[in-house]
Amino acid sequence: MKTIEMLTGELAPTFGALVRHRRATPHFRADPVPAEVIDIALTLAAEAPSGFNSQPWRFLVLQNPDQRAALRRAALDQAKITEAPLVIIAFAQREGWKAHFEEILREKARRTGQDGKNVESIKNGALDFIGKLPAAAWLNRHVMIAFTYLMLAFEAQGWDTAPMEGFDADAVRRTFSLPKDSEVIALLAVGRATTPDTPHPGRLSVSEIAFAERIGEPWIPSTAETRSAGSP
Repeated sequence: MKTIEMLTGELAPTFGALVRHRRATPHFRADPVPAEVIDIALTLAAEAPSGFNSQPWRFLVLQNPDQRAALRRAALDQAKITEAPLVIIAFAQREGWKAHFEEILREKARRTGQDGKNVESIKNGALDFIGKLPAAAWLNRHVMIAFTYLMLAFEAQGWDTAPMEGFDADAVRRTFSLPKDSEVIALLAVGRATTPDTPHPGRLSVSEIAFAERIGEPWIPSTAETRSAGSP
């Protein structure tokens, strides 16, 4: 359990600096991203929350220049895809994620000291609930949480990133022989920027994006710091 001291004394300021200084990088140098940096980022992305701990996200890591060139052809010819030494395709399978679901539930039972007798009924109930939801939307929600963890994990290690949504999903699926039931969600380029970060472009204020109890009743930040957070 997190303590107030952890959040206010250590984590909050560090996280605040990280998210406020992140920018989408337009162009990259060719400096390779070390394997240990990639390992850490993927490991932290795997810690993202998901419904029933289903973990439906999958990441295809591309470092080979030919592979990145092939992706560029399927992604609106964006130069940063071949400039960056690393590009990651985030995707999820409509059905494929279920292959690990029982294993996931049994591991939770083991870690929480349960006997696992109810795993089958929990699995069936969860699958019934999830099956009533729009599959593409459900997968997108979960993958984007993990994708954001991934992006910030690279940024926390001092690397620049560029999240991308401009691509032909069918072409990406064909080019990399992804399973037919795959939803291609987003691309992440990682490397070193060729130029300094651009100035902060500004954000809507908290009172413009958040509401208190009912729509139309703006949330009023309690401190001067949070009141000005949207417009550095």
